[in-house]
Amino acid sequence: MLKRLKNIAHPFIAFTILAFSLIFECDVWLFKPPQQWWFICVLMLAQALAIGCYWSPVCCSIALLLLNGIGEYALPGYSQYTSYFMFLAVVLISYRTSNRIGTLLWVVLATYTCLETVLRPGSFTGYGCFAFCMLYVLAVVIGRYMAWEQRRTERIRESIRIRSRLEQLEANQYLAVCLHDALSQELALISMETQLQSVDKTVPDEERWRRVSEYTQNALTDLRRIIVQLRGSDGEFRGTIDIDETMMSLLQREAAAGDKLLHEHGFSGETVLESAQDANVHSSELNGLLSLVCHEIYTNMLKHGDNSKPYHIDVIVSDTRLRINYHNAICDTATPLPGGSGLDSTRHVVDELGGSSEHESHDGVWYGNITIPLDGHV
Repeated sequence: MLKRLKNIAHPFIAFTILAFSLIFECDVWLFKPPQQWWFICVLMLAQALAIGCYWSPVCCSIALLLLNGIGEYALPGYSQYTSYFMFLAVVLISYRTSNRIGTLLWVVLATYTCLETVLRPGSFTGYGCFAFCMLYVLAVVIGRYMAWEQRRTERIRESIRIRSRLEQLEANQYLAVCLHDALSQELALISMETQLQSVDKTVPDEERWRRVSEYTQNALTDLRRIIVQLRGSDGEFRGTIDIDETMMSLLQREAAAGDKLLHEHGFSGETVLESAQDANVHSSELNGLLSLVCHEIYTNMLKHGDNSKPYHIDVIVSDTRLRINYHNAICDTATPLPGGSGLDSTRHVVDELGGSSEHESHDGVWYGNITIPLDGHV
């Protein structure tokens, strides 16, 4: 039963029709039941029109007003039952139309009541006429309130649906950031080792396979940690990175991890961070881009760089932009290594944010300059 009630398409209309119909039926059958069959048929026709208001509120309500207006004069005794469905019609017409039509309807009915009071002495007293006009005002206000409440309910439902979709999209984006942050560098290192195996014979195959095994284990460990932490005991999404991490703290973490990686592979050099503003910048989009850029820079140095010569990376943060300048010696190999899609992807993402990404090689040294605007994130 409750499930069927929840499936009612227009609960406001159904409740209003039910309330007025119960009052109408009680007045018809409990106090002074009519005796003529044709009179009962007219009353049941009015009841049928009231029920039909659920599917066609405006048309059936207008039909009710016309039936009651004609029946009041054509059928003796019918005026006893006219008020119920007249108020019902005013409520429903006001509910399904607009403020102007509701006001116009009140003017018409108030004029009709006043004319009836004047032209039919004894039908209404002055107080009764005023009371009916105020009841029509109340019916119009109830109808407009029901319309406002319905629009408000629909907006709340729509906001809940939008919020649910946004939360799902944020969870998907957050998971993608977690996977990228945890796995991209290990997978890139595995790819680098397999590519170098055929062009650089200075490192024994056993050492390369040991490195591949180490990187694979690290990637699997990170993946298992993400799976375990993906959902907590309360069913809420839990990430593996801090969404409140500031831009400078992320840069410091990436610089430390990148320098450590290069130094473990025999490189010498450093990453220098310079900031001319408060380091309290929070942006998941910006942090994801910076993580991607840093991984690409350090991985390319490890993949193509000459570890016999030092590298250098300058990260300069101003009030309006972030600039990364770096250079490293290029390793002399007989066969160029495949790849290059990561650099193109980075350039594409930076360009979409209004930045620039420039790279060139000169005298055996690779130079890079990446600029990212901060106007929309600071």
